[in-house]
Amino acid sequence: MTVETLTVPLATDCVGHLEKRLAKELATEAEEWSECASALTRWEDQHLLDRPDDDLLPRHKATVERLLQFGKLLSSVVDQPDFPDKGLAAMVSATQQMLQDKLVMWHGAMSHEQRENIFAAVFHEP
Repeated sequence: MTVETLTVPLATDCVGHLEKRLAKELATEAEEWSECASALTRWEDQHLLDRPDDDLLPRHKATVERLLQFGKLLSSVVDQPDFPDKGLAAMVSATQQMLQDKLVMWHGAMSHEQRENIFAAVFHEP
């Protein structure tokens, strides 16, 4: 009977390779997701500021909620204490907060006057 030698790569080499690849892909996806949130802001400026159509607000809310869900997935990874890219974690956190603010501003219990005050402060309008 012949005994064959089986060579198995060290687990740390395999895991390290997978971690690097995942971190690179995660960063790319997170940046694209954040750009979607920024594009949504530009869309809001064009379509929601001046008397939006009744069908636009529900579609907007669904979009914000989907972006928030994807952000939760990203956060579950980047919020780990040993996640190496603190800049990416900060970007994900800031984008999540922006999306939460959008949800409150456009769909929450904010009055029209409060909304106008925020717009005036952000866009420096008198």
